[in-house]
Amino acid sequence: MREAERLEQMESRMLVGRDRELKSFATILGDETFSHKIINVYGTAGIGKSFLLDELQRQARMADACCITIDCEHLVKTPEAFCRAILQVLDRSAASASSTSTFADIAELCIRSLNGVSSARTVLFIDVYEQLAVMDQWLRDYFLKQLNNNVLIVIAGRHVLSEPWFISPVWRQFIYRMPLSEIDYPSVERYAGYNSIIDYEQIQKIWQHSKGHPLTMSLITYISQQVDINETNTPLEDYGTLPYIVNQWLREVPEESQRNLVETAALLRIFNQESLSVVISREITLSEFHQLIRFSFVRKVNNGWTVHALMRELINRELLSRAPRLFEDRRTRVLLYYYNKLLHAPNPLSAEQETTELLYSFGDAALRAFIHWFDLSPCRFEPIGSVDKHEIETYMQQRHREAKDIKIELNDPHTNQRFDISLTSEESCYTLRHLNIDALLELGSDVFWTMKDTSGAIIGLAVIIPINQRTLTYLQQSSRSAAYFNSLSPEQMQEMEVLDPARSGWFIETIDTLDFEDPMQQAAIGHLLLAMMLTGELIVESPAPFPYFIMAHDSLGFERVQGATHYGYDGITPTPTFVFNRKGEQFIQHIHQLLNQTDLGRKLLSLKAVEESTLNPALSLVDPILVHPDLTPREKDVAKLLEKGLTNAEIASTLFVSEITVKKHMTSMFGKLNVNNRTQLLKKLLEPSVKHNS
Repeated sequence: MREAERLEQMESRMLVGRDRELKSFATILGDETFSHKIINVYGTAGIGKSFLLDELQRQARMADACCITIDCEHLVKTPEAFCRAILQVLDRSAASASSTSTFADIAELCIRSLNGVSSARTVLFIDVYEQLAVMDQWLRDYFLKQLNNNVLIVIAGRHVLSEPWFISPVWRQFIYRMPLSEIDYPSVERYAGYNSIIDYEQIQKIWQHSKGHPLTMSLITYISQQVDINETNTPLEDYGTLPYIVNQWLREVPEESQRNLVETAALLRIFNQESLSVVISREITLSEFHQLIRFSFVRKVNNGWTVHALMRELINRELLSRAPRLFEDRRTRVLLYYYNKLLHAPNPLSAEQETTELLYSFGDAALRAFIHWFDLSPCRFEPIGSVDKHEIETYMQQRHREAKDIKIELNDPHTNQRFDISLTSEESCYTLRHLNIDALLELGSDVFWTMKDTSGAIIGLAVIIPINQRTLTYLQQSSRSAAYFNSLSPEQMQEMEVLDPARSGWFIETIDTLDFEDPMQQAAIGHLLLAMMLTGELIVESPAPFPYFIMAHDSLGFERVQGATHYGYDGITPTPTFVFNRKGEQFIQHIHQLLNQTDLGRKLLSLKAVEESTLNPALSLVDPILVHPDLTPREKDVAKLLEKGLTNAEIASTLFVSEITVKKHMTSMFGKLNVNNRTQLLKKLLEPSVKHNS
């Protein structure tokens, strides 16, 4: 028997307590009438969804089914990227089709390839589905409907599929729900036995500490093999919390070198031997790497390996609390690693993936304070299906009725920097001003997103509008969006006028919560904005004109649009319009600015410049901006601040000049260096040149 087969058998045996789920899958897979089209696997973090999916894939392969797995956590959140990921498995040549191919062509090719698989059964596994909220309607109402009956879809995530799936007469009869909960005592006992633990008291401790939670059970079992938990003085209630168990695992079990690898792997999200070596700044041996990827919470994914999402979050938090300086240094190295990969991406598709990883890595103090809240099953915004107008109006009435003066306290867990922001009761309701529910309903129910508490009551409302031919008339008339869309040139408007269901981007009309003081609801807003950014599409928003909302967008790297300021909220307060386009120059500048915010980041950028210049011995290591022969002294001042990532307004403030003056200097430098934008200018300025040094 080959080593890979032996390891697969061991992994299969370690999956305990899921006999019913495995039997149900086998029955559905072998059903020649195709009575079920979708299996929906769902449960809280660490409950064993991905581990179960691995076993379902093994079963499917043994039944000669063709298996395609899409890990949504490591996917660019666009329909095109989703289709390319499937084609990468079925037809690599098709997946690398020219980036000029239309999305419609790529989607059609993907559907045709899936339907053309020669196997009697094809199983499409979609994991971490909660991260595909922005694609939910497209998958439900278009893509999955086009697949043949012999294609079985397994959708796994933390939550049951959203309401529209079960309202739809097309889908509700074909969905099999597979909820996962904690496993029972006999299963825990069997798992302990497989790990050579037969002592009754020790097994009882594992059961009491884990309560049958699979990830907790596996970590406790590993710890109990290394230290005698029957003889520790640790209170039982401490061991009953997963964060504490992860801390114990990290501090007491692995060797220091292995712990460093685990911590770095958690920061990288997707890692391999090369990336670990770069971030840790030493060569990682093959033996070390193999030891790392054998941990139960490490999984193989398309482009490398990844640490289980829940473990990753807890490991990062443990390192942050124990060694904040080390955490920040490693995070900066991760940021620089992806930044370099983005700058040297061989094609637009590679650049898109590197940008996605950068988005997960970057963040300033304000951003981290905004979205740092952690919960095993956090509240979230999700698109709703059938809109209950009365329910939405009731929520809005409650918001106005319960409005009060609030003080929002944010804290950056990395630096302990505090942000205290106050809003009057009137200001706290600006997010709901001038919302025309009837006009929005005419755009379709897909524009409404809600956040609900455990009782099903709405505690948050968002309106997110796809930009296409169907919605442009509204966007040109709405008080929040008209300034931006009416400022576009005819050529830009033509780019926006794509046919539904395609879109050229998103306009966020509003994001509102019942209690802005609640850190969990604050985090939900931040995560929704981040999820939209991860689509890779144009994002336009004009949030309420108060520091709480403006700070969030500045921290996320949104760019203020010149000429799109309006007074639509109250007729008095000037309100900026923000755009986020990660394919544009502002994103790279923002990353450069974030790197410049830390001592290590500045040092690494400096070392990078030295590294590149030493490739050519004729080049000097002097600052290429300061010695540039074509720039005036004032232009050099502006260029040095541009290098730090400052905006025109920030440069003007620093130099005590007007923003118009800064723009004149920029325009002058554009002409002298024959470039068209700030990113090209910065790149040209930082290129060492023999002429400069002569």
